[in-house]
Amino acid sequence: MNQPQTQTYAYWASEFVLTKSDIEQLYNHFLEVERPQTTGEIALVIISHRVAEERNRIKQLMKGRTVYQPKESHKKGAKLVFPALRYAQGQVKSIREGFDPKYGQYDVIAVEIEGKSREFASNLPGEHILNMDNGDKFDPLEDVSPEEIKENYGSIVVEKVTSALESRDEFVHLRDKWFVKDLMAEVNIGHLHLAEAVLEVNEGGPLTSEEIVLHLDMDKGLDPEVRLFSFNYALNQDERFDEVGVPGKVNWFLGRLEPDAVQVVPERLRYRPISYDRAILSPQLLLLERELDDEWSDLEPVESAQPTILSLTYPHRWAGTLPLSSRTRPFFPTGSSPRQRVMLVDEQSSEEIVAWVVQEHRYIFGLGSWYEQNKIPVGGFITLKPGPETGVVLIDYDRRRPKREWIRLANVADNQLAFELERRSVGCGYDDLLIVGTDFVAAVDALARRFESDQRSLNSLMTGIFPTLAKLNPQETVHTKTLYSALNMLRRIPPGPLFAELIKQPAFQPVGDHYWHYDRSRAR
Repeated sequence: MNQPQTQTYAYWASEFVLTKSDIEQLYNHFLEVERPQTTGEIALVIISHRVAEERNRIKQLMKGRTVYQPKESHKKGAKLVFPALRYAQGQVKSIREGFDPKYGQYDVIAVEIEGKSREFASNLPGEHILNMDNGDKFDPLEDVSPEEIKENYGSIVVEKVTSALESRDEFVHLRDKWFVKDLMAEVNIGHLHLAEAVLEVNEGGPLTSEEIVLHLDMDKGLDPEVRLFSFNYALNQDERFDEVGVPGKVNWFLGRLEPDAVQVVPERLRYRPISYDRAILSPQLLLLERELDDEWSDLEPVESAQPTILSLTYPHRWAGTLPLSSRTRPFFPTGSSPRQRVMLVDEQSSEEIVAWVVQEHRYIFGLGSWYEQNKIPVGGFITLKPGPETGVVLIDYDRRRPKREWIRLANVADNQLAFELERRSVGCGYDDLLIVGTDFVAAVDALARRFESDQRSLNSLMTGIFPTLAKLNPQETVHTKTLYSALNMLRRIPPGPLFAELIKQPAFQPVGDHYWHYDRSRAR
């Protein structure tokens, strides 16, 4: 028997588009429920409507006609409908005798369908797939469940419905919910000014919508869900307010009272993209890139938040931030706002650290004091673990008894970055290939700004810094990770462009295990 089209993937994926009839049905649904609806609820409304439309269409096709069944005897002139042929309609024009060894004697009817004659069995003994047990009471949609269709094809319907509704002014949406503009509560300029004042009194926030609405003179007779949806929508349209809640929570903050490093990207974190040929990177370098897990490497994120150890780089130590990288991103799910206010909890001391996730620029701000308090160096190992709820992350570092270690310290000499090995007390486990530091932060910053103003090329930065690093090693070689760490004191550079430049420039010679030698005679 022909499967109803609303039960097929092809129908929803290829044929389904939102029609005027669908919009009217949806509008009527909103008038009936008088509450915002999720995209899933809307999809179910549309699916149910389409199933009902298909049932009515089939009823019209079958009106005054008999469902063709091989077991029945059909007379000349009989009007038939054929469900297996997409409900084609036809009229019996002639009848002749037929015989089949399997079935024996039967009739063959010639039926005219759309001007063409086709033959079918009639009065056929025995069982046949087109016969029905319920006589002429044919309803292919009797057992169809809109909920089951939504389970199978709901994601397709949601995507198409969302795209269609976004182009229509009468519908508004916020996060995963939609509503009709005419049914929304009034939120006027006075309400918005008062909301700003409430947040300002509370140091900018964060406050929930419910906490703010308590201070506003909004219509108490409205459904609370409508009131909150309307209020949240209004604040979302006003640039003064920033929705900083994690997924599942709505929290508001005054944008102008957010930390400066949330409103403006810290200087050392600003990445100016560098084009390069990724195809020339070897599998070994690609593995090293994944190990470094730079937030600008655009690696595929891991599926879920798992305990993660990362090495702190100079730009993030300087800015008091963490990278929003492939391994750390799952700890901070994307909300409806480009910024979220989260809580980091020191796993040892239980100290709570307010942090800000800046999705667009791929960093988490708020760890400067924690870094200083625990004297965590560049290259230091930091551990992240999932917290007890969304928006809470456990943080720790590799705590060790302080010990004097040889580390690379930078100063500025002759308009270049120069490194020396000095002994410093370190109370944190660290990656020896990444650790760098400086006692002259202001001078290094000034040099970085000068190079940026001069638009120094990546190759120029590398050739300037490589010799001073090489002299720290008896073999006069530099590890790729060390060069990456040192260069990021001057310019925000992810591993990919650096690796490509090492391969492209003949002066840099690989000597194994990701170490490189610089041959000045081959420079170009």
